[in-house]
Amino acid sequence: MDIATTGNRYGVDRILGAAVRTTGGTSRDWLIDPGPGALSVAPTKHHGITLDEARAKGMSASQALDELATVLASHLARTEPLVAWHAPFVLTTLETELLRHELTPLADRVPDGLEPICDPLVLDRQAAPFRFGGHSLEAVTEWYGVTHDRPGHPGHDAKASLIVAYIIGACYPAIGRLSRPTLHQKQAHWHERQMQEAEILHPSGSWGRQWPTADVHVQPWQDQPA
Repeated sequence: MDIATTGNRYGVDRILGAAVRTTGGTSRDWLIDPGPGALSVAPTKHHGITLDEARAKGMSASQALDELATVLASHLARTEPLVAWHAPFVLTTLETELLRHELTPLADRVPDGLEPICDPLVLDRQAAPFRFGGHSLEAVTEWYGVTHDRPGHPGHDAKASLIVAYIIGACYPAIGRLSRPTLHQKQAHWHERQMQEAEILHPSGSWGRQWPTADVHVQPWQDQPA
């Protein structure tokens, strides 16, 4: 699954679109009206969804987010891994938006909470930490030869992330052989270590160590930073 947002601030930015793709070929997409207010889309977001489009054609945020959470909860209840590229951003933003609209968080809709999660970004950093080209989804899909026609679009990103997760599992047996519960636990450990290493290299950055979600805090809108 993946989302399209107004920006990258977990507690502030709003979801404009979402998509779910499964290995069985199921596809669900949502265009979401974030509601009124002086919102804006950060220039770094390349999903192509404008506020005017989302407000004119999108479902109400409450309805769309509840539908999305229901689909994801059903998936997790079957102990099927939920694939989400950069899970702390995707899942924390989703949980925040659910609380903002007074809806039940995803973690409270499933007996075992938010697991098992599969984050191909964590897997790629673990499998090939020093690979040339970086670890953006666009760079990783290019490296593995995965077709990715519209980077940033939630439907295309969700499909690409799912394929990348399977390729990494196939290429790196030490990862692919892990059971679902063990893979979930390992990713939390790997992510924390990856962020510790990032802090050493770039001490001025912001490197959240929590996985698969960061702290959820619903914050009022703030204009996009310059």
